[in-house]
Amino acid sequence: MADLLERVRASLAGRYTIERELGRGGMATVYLAEDLKHHRKVAVKVLKPELAATLGEERFFREIHVAAQLQHPHILPLLDSGEADGFFYYVMPYVEGESLRERLARHGELPVHDAVRILSEVVDALAHAHQHGVVHRDIKPDNILLSGRHALVMDFGVAKAVSEATGREQLTTAGVALGTPAYMAPEQAAADPHLDHRVDIYAVGVLAYELLTGRPPFVGLTPQEVLAAHVTQAPEPVERHRPALTPALSQVVMRCIAKRAADRWQTAEELLTQLEPLTTPSGGTTPTSTQPIPAPAARANWARAAAAVGILGVFGVGVLLWRGRSLNLVELGRRTQVTLDPGLELDPALSPDRRFIAYVAGRPGRTNLFVRQVDGGLPIRVVTDQGEQRFPTWSPDGERLLFASTRGIEIVPALGGVPRVLIAGVGAGADSRLRPGPIARDGRAFVFASSDSVFVKPLDGGEAHLVTAAWEPHSFAWSPDGRWIAYASGNSQYVAARYLGNFAPSSIWVVAAVGGAPIRVTGAQWLNVSPAWLPGGSLLYISNRDGGRDVYQVGLTRAGTPAGPPRRVTTGLNAHSISVSADGTRLAYSAFTETSNVWSILPSLTSAVSVSQAQPVTNGNQTIEAFDISRDGRWLVFDSNRNGVQQIYRVPLGGGEAQRLTNDSGGALWPRWSPDGREIAFQTFHGGRRQAYVASAEGEGAVQVSASADDERGPTWAPDGQRLLTLGNWPTQPRWHVFTRNASRAWSAGEQVLLVIGSDTVPPSVGDWSPDGRMLACGCGDQGLVTVPSAGGPARRLVPGSAVTTVAYPAWSTDGRLIYYITREAGVPVTVSVVPAGGGAPRVVVRFDDPTRPWHRYGLRVHGERVYFTLGDLQSDIWVAELEHGR
Repeated sequence: MADLLERVRASLAGRYTIERELGRGGMATVYLAEDLKHHRKVAVKVLKPELAATLGEERFFREIHVAAQLQHPHILPLLDSGEADGFFYYVMPYVEGESLRERLARHGELPVHDAVRILSEVVDALAHAHQHGVVHRDIKPDNILLSGRHALVMDFGVAKAVSEATGREQLTTAGVALGTPAYMAPEQAAADPHLDHRVDIYAVGVLAYELLTGRPPFVGLTPQEVLAAHVTQAPEPVERHRPALTPALSQVVMRCIAKRAADRWQTAEELLTQLEPLTTPSGGTTPTSTQPIPAPAARANWARAAAAVGILGVFGVGVLLWRGRSLNLVELGRRTQVTLDPGLELDPALSPDRRFIAYVAGRPGRTNLFVRQVDGGLPIRVVTDQGEQRFPTWSPDGERLLFASTRGIEIVPALGGVPRVLIAGVGAGADSRLRPGPIARDGRAFVFASSDSVFVKPLDGGEAHLVTAAWEPHSFAWSPDGRWIAYASGNSQYVAARYLGNFAPSSIWVVAAVGGAPIRVTGAQWLNVSPAWLPGGSLLYISNRDGGRDVYQVGLTRAGTPAGPPRRVTTGLNAHSISVSADGTRLAYSAFTETSNVWSILPSLTSAVSVSQAQPVTNGNQTIEAFDISRDGRWLVFDSNRNGVQQIYRVPLGGGEAQRLTNDSGGALWPRWSPDGREIAFQTFHGGRRQAYVASAEGEGAVQVSASADDERGPTWAPDGQRLLTLGNWPTQPRWHVFTRNASRAWSAGEQVLLVIGSDTVPPSVGDWSPDGRMLACGCGDQGLVTVPSAGGPARRLVPGSAVTTVAYPAWSTDGRLIYYITREAGVPVTVSVVPAGGGAPRVVVRFDDPTRPWHRYGLRVHGERVYFTLGDLQSDIWVAELEHGR
């Protein structure tokens, strides 16, 4: 052992100074070390020499490097990895604390609230990893660190790297245990080569069982017998060992450890939504019957209540104290319409003295920044640049405005002047990954997002510091006391010009402004956006959880957790975003409406035609996002919000009464007819993620096709009617997946299709299958129009793209000789173009040159000689309402 330590010291000398051994496991030994380059303490994990000797270096480090891309507050990051003198090692931060295994060894079973909190954080980390295509495969107490009150999952990618680099047989020969028998899913125990993210769901269930009962489901057996038990034996119900557990918590745990992967929770996000209601102190234990207690009596009796439920601990008492005070509920009083112009007025921001309001106005993608008095007066255009401006926010003294532009994040005198760029980049625009937030109340810093990370940056210059990693963060709000930053996560397209008002779920979170683990405030089943703080510490936000977009209020504890369920404040407001004055007495909002319908046009063979010649196919006060035409030309299928939430409908193409086909609480979108017209593929939202489904042409017998952690959208049929192409994990790490239906009508796991041109892999977007099934077409944004053989092979770029000219939504002609597509170019109307499928010169066939008929969202289909698309009408106005506070 001493010789091994000295060998490791000598191998890593010059990079790390190895101080002492911290621990060892079946695959590796962990050492405390000094990072000589950055002068910090780190943990260096060195694989056992006998294991390293059997590993394939290239594959091992490829998996390690994939895991290194994960950035999440509950994932211990990977800082470095390498090979030195035959040793494979990887480096992690050194975290003060203990492992969950050590906590269990000391205490046995944990208090229910502690167990559920730890599980929620672990599942949150897994949801992020699964979204990025990383499966852990070895979730167990030893791989979870406890630092402060929070859990950190470590060793992502390691178990997969080891298993895939060597194979189970070689590992057994090397004398190394693959995974940990007590936590292995049945398919792992059976050495199934086709494992997916649901093995992690099973391991979480075993972990939950152990945290709640002090023991895993199968004990007292040899490792081989444990593996067999996972496959063949039914575990005892968890409540048999912990009778106080609620049926809800017991059901969550037992479903995790179902033998068949299809019977478990299908995604970590779905599991997280089940755990969230149980994170309150009494959520996981069976409560006694109670009656409401008046606030004074509650305050007088809190000590007795705390003593009666001592299992709640300090955190639980904090929640009881908060609930002992009544939430200062708000209601909307007198309302005033501030803007009346046609078109869009968005992103209202009230000045600190509540006298002025900043907002943007114009057409989608061409909005400009204005300021006007709330109580009347003419608007002042603040910035004269022609590029798009969005998301204004006031400095605390009311003298300046921070906003997003096509140049980045800028600041300008509030009544006009020369703007100054604070962060260069693209801060406004459909594809922007740079999103600004407000200035802190002390005026010293502002918050912003870059891709999937949230930062705070000094306003007068200096380095930005990372606050947290998050999925598509946007719509920030800084708490009045400066402690918290609230934000929306997911569906950033909702605020983007190109997809304004996009139908998809999102969630509200808060995070400490100094950095740390974010805290979930709402679920991700519905749209939840635009958080705004009230002076008392509660949040207002917009949600469509009850149908339309309305304002809700939720109280927060001092720990940032929800103190109770949200309360609906408005009805029928149709708000897109909100702003609250500093004193909490005024609410500004943008009342947003959109309608879109299907239109068609007959292109000319010689020149482009104007969209003004288009004819309506559908009509009415509805929003249609996507549609399709059956191959025989008899039927149109489309999604619509005509009855509230987006659902699938069909109607004869020649006209008639629409028939509703779906009734999914999460909504249903993007319908596509099967080639024989007997089925419809579509996408819906489960656990906050899009998944592909197939139902009959009458909407019956819906079957889930995709069950991956990726966000699967845009299902498209192959001509054989047995395969579906989807776009997964867009926009962060987009990839195409093909799902195949076998003779038993069961759908396979998705197989990835790569678009490779030369040495470059092109990130895909929504695709379309050629009529003969041999080719796939991709409108790949700034990468242009690309085709690739469906059986695999090199891709071909038919039409180039650029940063200012993007290609989207390809549609093959009926005979497969032509490909139609949408072209978007900065400062130029959208067009439909066409190019020969075998290559050649493209030409424009339709120009969307009528401002009253703008192209809308996702629709482009071709049938016969006609081209079909959606045209939309987007309108919004700014209103201000007085806020009345209850007592």
